Amino acid sequence: MLVRLPIVALAFIVTTYGVSASQTKSRLSPAAQDLFDYAMYVCDSRFDYSYNYIWYVNDGQWDTRFTAWYIPGLLYRANGDDVEHAIAAIENILANQMNEDYDSAWYGTFKGAPDEPVPTPDGPLYPPEIYGSYDPNWREFIGTQLIQVVEEFGNLLSDDLISRIEDSLEAAAVGGMRRNGTFPTDDNLILAYSNPGIMRALVVGWIGVRRNNQTYIDFAWQQGQDLLTLFQRGGQNVLGEYNAPNYYGIDMWALGANVAYGPKDAPMTRNAEIIIGEIWKDIAAHYNPYLGNLAGPYDRAYTRDATTHSAIISLFWWGIWGREYGPQPPKGEADLLFDIGQGPAVALIMDVVGRYIDEESVAILKSKGIWEGSRFINKTVYDDLHEDVYRVATSWVSAPIMIGAETVAEDKNRGDQFVPAIVHWAADPDHKPYPYNGILMLYPTASTITAEAGPNTLTISYPNTTQEGTDIFTFALTGLPPPWILAGNVVTGLENLPCLKVNTSAPGLEIQPIVYGESLHNHYFYNISYVVPKDFEGTPTVHMDFEYTCT
Repeated sequence: MLVRLPIVALAFIVTTYGVSASQTKSRLSPAAQDLFDYAMYVCDSRFDYSYNYIWYVNDGQWDTRFTAWYIPGLLYRANGDDVEHAIAAIENILANQMNEDYDSAWYGTFKGAPDEPVPTPDGPLYPPEIYGSYDPNWREFIGTQLIQVVEEFGNLLSDDLISRIEDSLEAAAVGGMRRNGTFPTDDNLILAYSNPGIMRALVVGWIGVRRNNQTYIDFAWQQGQDLLTLFQRGGQNVLGEYNAPNYYGIDMWALGANVAYGPKDAPMTRNAEIIIGEIWKDIAAHYNPYLGNLAGPYDRAYTRDATTHSAIISLFWWGIWGREYGPQPPKGEADLLFDIGQGPAVALIMDVVGRYIDEESVAILKSKGIWEGSRFINKTVYDDLHEDVYRVATSWVSAPIMIGAETVAEDKNRGDQFVPAIVHWAADPDHKPYPYNGILMLYPTASTITAEAGPNTLTISYPNTTQEGTDIFTFALTGLPPPWILAGNVVTGLENLPCLKVNTSAPGLEIQPIVYGESLHNHYFYNISYVVPKDFEGTPTVHMDFEYTCT
């Protein structure tokens, strides 16, 4: 049953406590304040002041996660009736937790929208589907927000409300602890699924200490140790979701929140400090200050060009050093208007994340323009602590062109967020503030791919041709500058590209007619495909040599 306190009653609660935002823990730097202000500007424009939810059409007309992200912003700003609306929004969040069916896969998680039904396992209305009719990760996304609210603004909340928040977090902990990658049905939360795993360690550990529950504490302590062990396996210092520009942003939220709000003696609280620093070293190694992007490959990515479409990790450049640094899309860009919803919350932990980034990395991350030389990165990424199953990611980075590739041998296709091979180059070096990035990437039709990057080279092959999708190499070409197209140039293959010469070798393969018009995560692309004939013998391979031709 949805119960809302009227605004006048909420005002009485706030007046009783009489605490201003100046009494909260966090203080924002000018950069973090700028991020916070823009995020609140966007969130304010979406807020339904009658129902106290953020308007965002996703699973329904309003969005519970966006609402949870907005709450710390209201409490921090604390102007006018901000606090009253924040408390009403907290009540809404609690009302949207699905606690009726203790044995269900969705126990303790939150509805995506208040007007969305609860999953109906015994009827056709809304059949249970992980990441469809319910999202188990909402326990962690919303749970960590509730922790931030209590830790930062507990003095603005009644004891009764805090107690009910703790009840909610306990249900989220129970549901989250059940997940092991195979149970409940279709679950995928293995140790290498970094962002919800790190958030889960905070949710379970925090409520374990608050409620003095040793079962929760033991689980969180073990998770915190195991996550660091996997990160450091083989001396690699990599997350299981490796080189993921979008989810690195969520990882930074999770790690920064662990440091800021986690129990001080929890392994995850201590280990988060180590992981933050090492991730930013790797980000700096992949970052190209001239192109304004991270070199691939990407285990998970939405945008392939963070200078034109938002990646959440870019919010940390903005909130730590200022929006003039790092890859920043236009402020009105659609993906940014989604990602900025988390801005009020992440702004409050920017100082925590920033203190663990070393000076050498900072110098790279804040630099711009042409630089000399090149660098090569080779990382091995493990999925668990013991099995000898891994992926190998290679990246070659120079100022005008960079190449990334990943070798993977799996049974299940990773989907279109996986970018196993990608080339970025300065297709229009005169474009500001960064050159306009041309992009050529392999669409992952196969689940076993051998891909290697080298100095101006990319080699891709399918060693297991029994798998589905190994009968075609599909390359997506995007990022062609308008002046080049309007000058009459037409894409007929890879032999005529702006500022880039490509020599392609695909022995025995058959190139298909070029097709334009499909979109992949907001990138419209030319489809350039090579088919493997049915009578082909050997290992299908495509090799490319690149020469940057603009000076």
